Amino acid sequence: MKPRPNVKEYHGASLLSYFHTKSAKDKSTLTSLTSSNVNGAAVVGAQQISMGTSDIPSKTQCPFYKWIPGTRLTVDAFSYGLIDGCDGYLLSHFHSDHYKGLSASFTGTIFCSNVTKSLVSLTFGSHLKVVSLTLNSIMDVCGVDVLAMDANHCPGSVMFLFRLPRTNQFILHTGDFRFNLSMLNPPSPLADFVPQPVSHGKPPPQLHSIYLDTTYENAVNSNLDYCSSQYDFPTQDQIISAAIEVTRERLQKNSNTVVVCGMYTIGKERFVNGLAGELNLRVWLPAKQSKLIDMAAANGCPVCISLTKRTVSNPKRAQLHVVPMGQLNLSNLLRYQANLGPPSQITPFNQSTNHCRSVPILAWRPTGWAHYSWLKKKGTNNSIQTTLDSSTILPDGLRLEHSSGNIRIYGAAYSEHSSSSELKKFVSQLCPLRVQQTVFGGAASRAREQINEWLSAARQLGPSRN
Repeated sequence: MKPRPNVKEYHGASLLSYFHTKSAKDKSTLTSLTSSNVNGAAVVGAQQISMGTSDIPSKTQCPFYKWIPGTRLTVDAFSYGLIDGCDGYLLSHFHSDHYKGLSASFTGTIFCSNVTKSLVSLTFGSHLKVVSLTLNSIMDVCGVDVLAMDANHCPGSVMFLFRLPRTNQFILHTGDFRFNLSMLNPPSPLADFVPQPVSHGKPPPQLHSIYLDTTYENAVNSNLDYCSSQYDFPTQDQIISAAIEVTRERLQKNSNTVVVCGMYTIGKERFVNGLAGELNLRVWLPAKQSKLIDMAAANGCPVCISLTKRTVSNPKRAQLHVVPMGQLNLSNLLRYQANLGPPSQITPFNQSTNHCRSVPILAWRPTGWAHYSWLKKKGTNNSIQTTLDSSTILPDGLRLEHSSGNIRIYGAAYSEHSSSSELKKFVSQLCPLRVQQTVFGGAASRAREQINEWLSAARQLGPSRN
């Protein structure tokens, strides 16, 4: 029988009221967070983090940043197989770089969101031991209080908030996430850690550590000839709105235009659904994406539920087609265009007639990396094309990447990771004692210095940083 954690529902009242009540009854001696050395290194390196009392054997090959210290829990550590000393394997979301190593023969107990559980079962079989964590509910996982909350990354993605029973410390693991302000405002569980004006009474509790997705902060600091502000991009909603207007204009000029959107195996659903919903387009999905999105919808993902209402099984009946992100290039689209046939075989956007020899294609590459590649090219070529035509400037965050005949490929800075300024806001407001990067690369050390600067500035401001 699969284990079930104990559930204590959280519905927007103070998250800490439960923890404080439980702490008072805890027989173990609690270590005050305020006694920690806040003047020490805030972003920890490989040799700085303490594994607490989890008694993890030193022979394990699992790196330190995959463990939640003081517990027998790991996060996104499936590439190391069954790990000595690990009782619970948490999975933040269903992207292959996070579940890499997971197979149908895995015998450990996996903890994740209900949507992610459904995707794991669909891919690897329902015999795996997978326990779903109810969002915004405090659950006992292997003796540790864990609260999962939406990470705004992909269907089923979550952040994990841990309360360590022996020390009463709070640790946040973001997984992969895209920051938005709602994460720090009520009824978000994290709102309790954000300082309020002094008149509101007691100071907020202290987050001990944040395990942080630094995907784009590393990118910023690997290109030191650009300042960080250049690497920021608009919000997801702003990018979707801008892409809708560009697409609307193309469809009004030629109603036979087929819109092609790049997607990952799972991810970018909000972008696709935004275009389809606003422009009333039917959507065709490749078989693999269709199965995953149908499963996510059946298990409660709101965006996937909306998207499935617009999908059709026959691509000839759809005016928005999804293709793998890696196939979104001119040569592939030329072949795709040939397979579409003449315009008369495509159900038009409206009833106007606009005949041509081949179906026009408007393609979207919705990724934050599109923004970075644009900045690099802009640095060496000031004449880079950013216009829809010779007279119209594209909105911020969009650019025309390729144009050949009646095929246009646009980059859209639609990211499911946080930008540098968003990370700064997130870290500065929560102001933990420590930050542990979970994304590494050549610029990791510079990114670590940058985060330390944010923390130092936030501590000097105190509660007024809000």
